[in-house]
Amino acid sequence: MDKAEKETESAKRVQIGSSEQQTLTLQQALDLAVQHHTAGDLSKAEDIYQQILQTDPNHSETLHLLGVISYQKGENERAVDLITKAINIKPDYPEAHSNLGAALKELGRPEEAIACYHKALAIKPDYAEAHNNLGLALQKLRKLEEAIASHHKALTIKPNYAKAHNDLGNALKNLGRLDEAMENYHKALSVGPYYAEAHCSLGLAFQELGQFDEAVSKYHEAIAIKPGLAVAHSSLGNTFL
Repeated sequence: MDKAEKETESAKRVQIGSSEQQTLTLQQALDLAVQHHTAGDLSKAEDIYQQILQTDPNHSETLHLLGVISYQKGENERAVDLITKAINIKPDYPEAHSNLGAALKELGRPEEAIACYHKALAIKPDYAEAHNNLGLALQKLRKLEEAIASHHKALTIKPNYAKAHNDLGNALKNLGRLDEAMENYHKALSVGPYYAEAHCSLGLAFQELGQFDEAVSKYHEAIAIKPGLAVAHSSLGNTFL
């Protein structure tokens, strides 16, 4: 964005709220929406993103973030539409390419997702999340060795990336390399002790080893952290069986 564009954007005003309205600059409104988004209040964030788009329908960052909310809500078709609009306005937007890939993967289109991750990495080669997302899409296609390489790249860039350790562990487990998988689950939990998915992954590994008491303990830890984690509940039931 050049100086003239920045000055034009800073001059735009956004009406926030329906009753006691608050007038903010576009950037202030976006910052407020991102605060709500980061805090997990998707409804408030979405309302402000929509109000920003009433002022500037082609605001690429807002279109992208509104698409991210749709993805988080499981509305993946809408996510693809919104994020694609953002990319059409701003083609060199690595985060948008990566998140478009995530939505496509959820729609069962892993080959298209992989193409999106490659576009993101062509723009931003040290983008750890895109490397990790690429690994997940490759896992969907059962290209496990390639997936492992992508997860390793993510961890080379961002060593304390708990999700990448967990995802790498899953790829290793699917290759039968259970000891290495468990090592990565433990690394994920050393970085993020409250990462419910890693507790559940470790439980599945214990279950595969026939260590059922340890598996039950890990599932209970996962559920205590994230009560709605369906895979932990179903795995716990399977262990009792």
